[in-house]
Amino acid sequence: MCYLMLMETAAASDPFVASLPVFAKFESVADIDNYRPLPDGWALATADIVGSTKAIGAGRYKTVNMAGASVISALLNALGRQDLPFVFGGDGALVAFPGSALEITRNALAVVQRWVADELDLTLRAAIVPIKDIRAQGLDARVARFRASEAVFYAMFAGGGGSWAEAEMKAGRYRIDP
Repeated sequence: MCYLMLMETAAASDPFVASLPVFAKFESVADIDNYRPLPDGWALATADIVGSTKAIGAGRYKTVNMAGASVISALLNALGRQDLPFVFGGDGALVAFPGSALEITRNALAVVQRWVADELDLTLRAAIVPIKDIRAQGLDARVARFRASEAVFYAMFAGGGGSWAEAEMKAGRYRIDP
């Protein structure tokens, strides 16, 4: 399972996200019945910093974190959405999004890659992996929401799809070019 922080200031605007069950007891994170599969037409946008361990070792920890977080900000801003599930991994991120937003997401990833290269002197690799391809591998991308407070939810991913998408990106598949 991967963890993500999803801040909500209003009700989720997407019918799928709005339909996700919300649980308040953290032990419920282990209950697979609390997870819902992402819709077939959705995809995962994933990105990470190439050579992040070396950059962190050189004292660029904050820069690496800023680059990873910039992926989430760029996508949510470009899509005009605050309700999409995402994972922040320190040196990268994963964002689930509906297929209707494919071109906007692709363009936003390309722009943030260029910004990371030009402004932060780091290389950000990125990919978009369709949910149908994850399921073709016998895996899934399922999401649950844990209510930590009135305004903050922690969403969880299960099913192995996020990890597979990241491995595919690192292998050069589904790549988005800057």
